[in-house]
Amino acid sequence: MPRKKSEVITEVNDTAETQEGLENQDFHDAQEGAENLDQENVMLEDGTLNENDSFNADDLHDAGDLTGAETKPNGYSIEAFNTADFESGVFNGATVTEDNPLSTLENTEPDQLPERTAQAPRQRQPRTPTPAPILTLEVGGEVMTQKDKDDIAWHEIKNSQVSGTPLTGSLGKVEIMDSGSLIAIVEYRGQRIAIPMKEMMINLDRPEEQSDNEYNERLARVLNRMMGAEIDFIVRGITGTGDDRAAVASRRAAMLRLRRRYYLTNGSNGKPQVYPDRIVEARITAVSQMAIRVEIFGVETSIRNQDLSWGYIGDARDHYYVGDTVQVKVFRVTGNTPETLTIRADVKSLTADNTREKLMALKLQSNVMGKVTDVRQGVIFVNLVGGIRAVAHRCFDRRKPGRNDDVVFIVTKIDEESSTALGMVSRIVKRNL
Repeated sequence: MPRKKSEVITEVNDTAETQEGLENQDFHDAQEGAENLDQENVMLEDGTLNENDSFNADDLHDAGDLTGAETKPNGYSIEAFNTADFESGVFNGATVTEDNPLSTLENTEPDQLPERTAQAPRQRQPRTPTPAPILTLEVGGEVMTQKDKDDIAWHEIKNSQVSGTPLTGSLGKVEIMDSGSLIAIVEYRGQRIAIPMKEMMINLDRPEEQSDNEYNERLARVLNRMMGAEIDFIVRGITGTGDDRAAVASRRAAMLRLRRRYYLTNGSNGKPQVYPDRIVEARITAVSQMAIRVEIFGVETSIRNQDLSWGYIGDARDHYYVGDTVQVKVFRVTGNTPETLTIRADVKSLTADNTREKLMALKLQSNVMGKVTDVRQGVIFVNLVGGIRAVAHRCFDRRKPGRNDDVVFIVTKIDEESSTALGMVSRIVKRNL
């Protein structure tokens, strides 16, 4: 768009005032030439300048000779310009040097003036629509999409394969392959990790006469009891891309690595991190009626009911659950290689044994509430209030007591040697079939 003469006048004045290389006379001439320009010209309504708004060589000459201006410290210089430059709104592309200063309009031949070239109209590129961000409940909050979560999970899986770093997942499924072999499926951040049975490190004594099918059934039962347990694994291979990706891992490799780190590597105190008499946290990997199985930093061991509490526990499934953690006290570690390490631990050592005091506080012929824990060959085993063990050989209720029934127990004798109360069941308060 053409520029108004009033704007050019202001620009000439500002340029003449701020240029450090001009002489005083040049500055005076620049002001005098600017004042001689016609101030009465105005812009037409259609946005173009009228005829009197064009510049001629005399106007530029009166405005002062700016060709001898020095280059400013910031790298800019005052360049000579012509009418075509003003109409187009840009300066010509000549470079100011000592040997080739820019020529003013008064000493430039008309046929040497640069010709204006018509510029092609600028093409507007189609705008690609940008998807709107996820609208969150919290102002300015950020939310992670499912694809972002999957990418992060697979990055950690790939890192486990490269560096051998153990990962932890939940055992969620057991599958039988076409060949008849078993594989465990571990869920890790929503991704399926397959672990072959031979890499699960479940060692069962196999009799020579036991067939493959019978042995696999035993393994399947063990895995079913472990369903929901948290286990460590190291990724060994990844196949496929995109949604078809699959990973195969080894629990055995992770357990052996943990054993070397926690049992066979001494710290600054000259001891490994797991040693006898130390209290550690263990994962519960399986629970049965008479025992629980825990993993202590890569080593599995079973803890029987009598080692879970000083009192009597008839069914461990009523107190412990797969996937939970429990504090245990280590009292024996054997083996000097990762493959031969074994460990023994218990839970009751963490609490004081006060069952004897509770037992001795019982009065003969007193009635105490209890829960039947087992019935074998007519003998009724009862867990009295406070965890006191009791045994009854008779029941006066017309109904036969069963496991978990709430009963009233009559104390007839106290056996200090076995820390057991002896007596009989007077009646069944509540049946729990």
